[in-house]
Amino acid sequence: MLVLDALPERGNYTLIVLLESPSRIMVPNRGWFRLRKGYYAYTGSAVGKGAMSLRQRVFRHLGKKKTKHWHIDYLLACQKARIVAVIACSSTINKECKIAKDIQGIRGVAVPIDGFGASDCRHNCKSHLAYFGEDNVYNAIVDAYRRLTGNVKALRVAQT
Repeated sequence: MLVLDALPERGNYTLIVLLESPSRIMVPNRGWFRLRKGYYAYTGSAVGKGAMSLRQRVFRHLGKKKTKHWHIDYLLACQKARIVAVIACSSTINKECKIAKDIQGIRGVAVPIDGFGASDCRHNCKSHLAYFGEDNVYNAIVDAYRRLTGNVKALRVAQT
């Protein structure tokens, strides 16, 4: 079981999602998308307290039964998708755009859906979702967080 207390209360996070087989997802106001098998990284932020905290946001993302509010909810609702790790940093400032852009700069990364997770972005991000193929991206993302923020909490999620 993942110990969410190890995550910062507020900050920025990246979910590493494994899509175990090719799938189609429908994102409202965006349409249908075919996603390839492999690892995806979704970057977000939660700089509030209590119910708006990073821990609560990750707890929500880990749950399968929920009302879909964000783009990532539609990917995570796919039966073949599962979160395999959470990378986070403590911050009271939203740095998700900077982190997402840095992750997209990693060699071999592709943007699978333009605008995914970035509909309210003010920094002209192409997307907050990155595709890494079948290479596990855990170490590369931990390194990106260290380089950009100087602090990192990395948790692997056990298979259930």
